Amino acid sequence: MQLDLLMPRPLFVMHSNSDRFTDDFKAYLPENLHVWEAFERETLKVVAKGFKHYSARTIIEVLRHHSALTEAAGAWKLNDWRTPYLARLFALMHPESADLFEFRRVNTKHWEGAAA
Repeated sequence: MQLDLLMPRPLFVMHSNSDRFTDDFKAYLPENLHVWEAFERETLKVVAKGFKHYSARTIIEVLRHHSALTEAAGAWKLNDWRTPYLARLFALMHPESADLFEFRRVNTKHWEGAAA
């Protein structure tokens, strides 16, 4: 697959590192860039406060809370299965803060069936 250099940077980075993401996440992200942008924005706030380690799941819970208060349709449906992949994408896009999250080794082939 040839990557379009005009595609949004998160999609380009994800596709350039596709072995680190599940097919489910690769299908999810293009339709949910607003979630990525909010995750990135909140994570950068954590980094700016000087945290060296933090929980991606905490950031997801903050996003759920904020979306419940501000979105007319209610809280975003944020699947916990996607949280590690948002964190991995953040580490790839912000290598200077790559150690913020702790990562476990994941066999993406194994998780494909579980996420379906």
